[in-house]
Amino acid sequence: MIKSLRFGILATCFLAHSALAHSVWVEPGPDGTLVVRFGEFDGEPEKSPGRLDSLGTPVAAVLPVTAETKPLESLKKSDHYTLGGAKPDQAVVAEAVFPVRGAEGKPARRPIFYSRWLPAGGDKIAGQPSLTLDIVPTGTPGEVRVYFRGKPLAGAKAQLNAPNGSHRALETGADGLVKFTTDEPGRWVLTVPGYSEELPGFVGGKPYAIASHNASLSWIAAKP
Repeated sequence: MIKSLRFGILATCFLAHSALAHSVWVEPGPDGTLVVRFGEFDGEPEKSPGRLDSLGTPVAAVLPVTAETKPLESLKKSDHYTLGGAKPDQAVVAEAVFPVRGAEGKPARRPIFYSRWLPAGGDKIAGQPSLTLDIVPTGTPGEVRVYFRGKPLAGAKAQLNAPNGSHRALETGADGLVKFTTDEPGRWVLTVPGYSEELPGFVGGKPYAIASHNASLSWIAAKP
């Protein structure tokens, strides 16, 4: 009984940690339309039935968001969520939440994932923040600005995930800027993971003390 209880606690802690290590991003799916993935970049995406079922249905929209904008219909499939048939040439933002997680001796956290898709040529157009934590193109290729609650976020840890599975650690400057280079074609994802905010609340009757904000910006780099 004691061993089983200890194993259960350890398993819960492991799942909480691994869930927060995961990312959520947007990319073209099997039929060519945009989809939301959940998992790690160098492995298979999470599936349903399975861990994908823990991710809440994304709330998504095509940019620019206006008073008339309607959310995209999102349906859960075997290894992704659909985005209402949105195409790769459209700029899209999405938000999804993960159940409250906590480890023994640590405050409970509510993981929230924000995703932005950058269509071809979108890096040449300056954007505006549309998500609580957002990675926004400045209009200069290889440069983005990270915003938190509409203001540039300085000193935030970021990671550039290349098509070959390699990762590059980055950090936002005093003005929220991140600069990078892409040297191969394929899917790139820039993430700002686990930016924590003390924001107590309740979800589904479960209390949490910290909101863990996680953002991604994804795009396909063309062959030179």
